[in-house]
Amino acid sequence: MQEENKKDASIYSDFAYDDAFRTMETECDDILIPFVNHFYNEHYDKTAKITRLRNEHFIEHEDQSDEKRITDSHFRITQGEISKIYHFECESKPYDNSILVRLFEYGSQIATDESSNDGTVLKVRFPYTGLLLLRRSNKAQDTAKVIIETPGGDVSYDIAIKKMSNYTIEQLFDNRLYFMIPFYIFNFERDFNKINRDEDKTEALAEIFRSLLKRLDYELETGNLSVFSYDVIIRLTHKVVYKLTMNHAKVQEKVGDIMGGKVLDLPEIRLFHEAKNLGLAEGEEERKKLADENEKLSDEKAKLADKNEKLSNEIELLRKELERLKNSNNS
Repeated sequence: MQEENKKDASIYSDFAYDDAFRTMETECDDILIPFVNHFYNEHYDKTAKITRLRNEHFIEHEDQSDEKRITDSHFRITQGEISKIYHFECESKPYDNSILVRLFEYGSQIATDESSNDGTVLKVRFPYTGLLLLRRSNKAQDTAKVIIETPGGDVSYDIAIKKMSNYTIEQLFDNRLYFMIPFYIFNFERDFNKINRDEDKTEALAEIFRSLLKRLDYELETGNLSVFSYDVIIRLTHKVVYKLTMNHAKVQEKVGDIMGGKVLDLPEIRLFHEAKNLGLAEGEEERKKLADENEKLSDEKAKLADKNEKLSNEIELLRKELERLKNSNNS
């Protein structure tokens, strides 16, 4: 890729990180569930149902102007009697006080969307809110708090915060946090200059990502990851790596080419066969269902034929009896 054209390429989009987060949240249920479980100590399993909710909201400013904002994720999870609404944001900029204000503004709009009103009582429901910080931060704690002062007393809720810098590869895989893997490269950002100047350090970083890919392969083979999510994770990791290392050519070439090579070798055929096998299984199930229905219809048809035969016999007997009576009367 020509150096002067790099910044114009879609892979270098300023929204690369947000897009990666939204793509996984929108498309990959099997990796979103463990992510939510980890953030809020939930215990959802594969039977949990995810319903995506509206992500576009309008924030009103003091000058009464409206600003359209799009949340990174807004969804409901339902399992059994449990139904909760979640709102997560992925932040690549340094943590500051404005982030909490933004999270509260989003939360307020979501609460309004989910409100109920009978004319005398307005009930609002704030979402469970989480923040994933991609860059290191000493200022952010593990939990932030929003306190709302009302005439009836103070109410508050917590915002869960997770930092990529707190997670090793082992922790990501042990907790099935596949959702966070595309952002793992952020943990090395502060050392890019040193890594870029040292061939051994560059190779060491490359080896970390080779190992990461092997572990993803294992998760796929053991059934912990769907083929689709496996594909998405690798493609998005490639995109995030290229965006973050755009000013460090050697790191980008070494690590980016590893991920790019894997992208070219993704299991498209396996994905096709998985979909084909799923279709065949569904087709076989439908065939059996239709066969059962046809068998029932055949039984009903046979029973109806027996009834018709009996009725015909009874009619014939009646006809003969009427004929006999008629002959007797004529005699």
